[in-house]
Amino acid sequence: MNELKNKSGRRSRKIRWDRVLILLILLLMAVIALAGATVYAYLNIVRTTPTAQVVKSTERPPETLSNRVNILLLGVDDKDNENPYDTARRSDTMMVASISPENGTVNLLSLPRDTKVNIPGRKGYDKLNHAYAYGGAELARSTVEQFLHIPINYYVVIDWQAFIKVIDIMGGVDLYVEHDMNYEDPYANLDIHINKGYQHLNGEKAGEYVRFRSDELGDIGRVQRQQRFLKALAKEMMQVGTILKVPALVNTLNQYVETDMSAITMVKVANSLKSFSSSNLHTEMLPGDFATIEGLSYWVPDKEQTKQLVETMFMSTTKVSGIYQ
Repeated sequence: MNELKNKSGRRSRKIRWDRVLILLILLLMAVIALAGATVYAYLNIVRTTPTAQVVKSTERPPETLSNRVNILLLGVDDKDNENPYDTARRSDTMMVASISPENGTVNLLSLPRDTKVNIPGRKGYDKLNHAYAYGGAELARSTVEQFLHIPINYYVVIDWQAFIKVIDIMGGVDLYVEHDMNYEDPYANLDIHINKGYQHLNGEKAGEYVRFRSDELGDIGRVQRQQRFLKALAKEMMQVGTILKVPALVNTLNQYVETDMSAITMVKVANSLKSFSSSNLHTEMLPGDFATIEGLSYWVPDKEQTKQLVETMFMSTTKVSGIYQ
């Protein structure tokens, strides 16, 4: 992504901070972020200088998306510090964001990492998060496409370190922690200690909060906390002061993001979401239940409920209601 940087000294004719902030929220969805959006939107909208002065009445309308776009958001875990020869990384967080240009909504479906699926090219069933370890973002995309029976147009991968740094740049997030969280796992490089109650979470603590799953709900509870954190983060991102932090956010994210979205696509996304508000963001989790199969713990999807949810979130043109609380 570094090669997409524009020449220094270029300035924008009209800074669309509202769209940049929208894309920042989407950016953070991958680990509660959609990283590539801000980088591309900032570099190609904010820093672009027109070659000539144009009368406003003769300006062409901004180009927007022509069809619904589905984006796979992947937050990848840290490398195994205890085993440097193991270079495989798993997708610790997986979500599908569906953007509708017709009504400017974003539907976000969280996929538990232990979801039981068939991975293309592999025999039998496996856990969804293993797809990234086996074949990177492309295999993860193919797996989700086959599983949900929808096209995945693009993917965005963000490293966990970006999440921590971005939250620190934002100045932290205020959130009510529902219960004491204490968990240590040196093999996963996790040392989580957060007290119950209202907390101001910096990057490290926010990372602990959204990754904690050592309770009765396991990964499902973690998904619920990620969505709760997303709501709190969205409020922080829409503050006026965020405008001044955009350059630092972009600089940080540019180091940790992998995506196949082009600059033109990101501009179209920004234009399609020009009227975006928090009421247009709707989140759901893949319906299913826990099961132990051959000694392994899985999240087994409810096929009928999943089919109905996919039709509502990714195929219907009707605005989803009652999901984002």
